[in-house]
Amino acid sequence: MKAFGRIARDLITSPRSFTKPRAVDTAEAPVVGGVAPPLPMLDGERAIVAFLRHVGCPFAEKTLRELARLGELHPSTAFIAVTHSPHEPTRAWCAAFGGAGVVRLVADPDRAHYGAWGVGVGDRAHFGGRESMASLRVLAAEGIHNRRASGSRWQTAATFAVADGVIVWRHLPAHAGDLPPLNAAITALQPR
Repeated sequence: MKAFGRIARDLITSPRSFTKPRAVDTAEAPVVGGVAPPLPMLDGERAIVAFLRHVGCPFAEKTLRELARLGELHPSTAFIAVTHSPHEPTRAWCAAFGGAGVVRLVADPDRAHYGAWGVGVGDRAHFGGRESMASLRVLAAEGIHNRRASGSRWQTAATFAVADGVIVWRHLPAHAGDLPPLNAAITALQPR
C-alpha cells in the first residue's frame, strides 16, 4: 500500500505528469539489422540507448541504476539514457538516488528523438495496469519508489543496443514494469 500512497502524493505534487502529452510524429521502432536514427552522443560506437519513461519513475530509476552499474563493468561501451525532461530536473532526479555514473544523459523535452526512434505514448493500462502495479511493489521492496515527476507517465520506454550505427538488439516493453534485460543487450554487442 505504500507504493499507492506515494502515487497519490505524487498526483498532488506532480499532477501534470498524469496528463497525456501532445502527439509527436512517431516512426516505427527501428528493427534489429536496421540503421539507428541519429541521436546526440551516439558516435558510431558500441552503445546501449535507453529511452526512459519519465523523470521520477521507479522503472526509469531501476533502468538507469542498472545502466550505471553495467557502464562501470563495460567501459568500451557507451551507455546513453534519454529523458523527455529538461536537463535540470533530470540531473536533480539522478542526484536524489546517487547519480547516473558513467551514463550519458540526453534531454529531449520535445520528444523528437523519442519519435524518431519509434518510442511513443502508451495507454492507461501500460502504466497503471496490474503488471505495472505488481512491478512497483517489487521495486518498492528494493527501496526504489516514485519521486517527484517531470514529464509524462504516458510516455513509454524502449532500449536498443547499437553497433557501428546498426541496431543489434531491442526491447520494447509490454507494460511500464517490463524492464529491459540489459545483460542480453551486452551480449548482443559482443564481437562475433
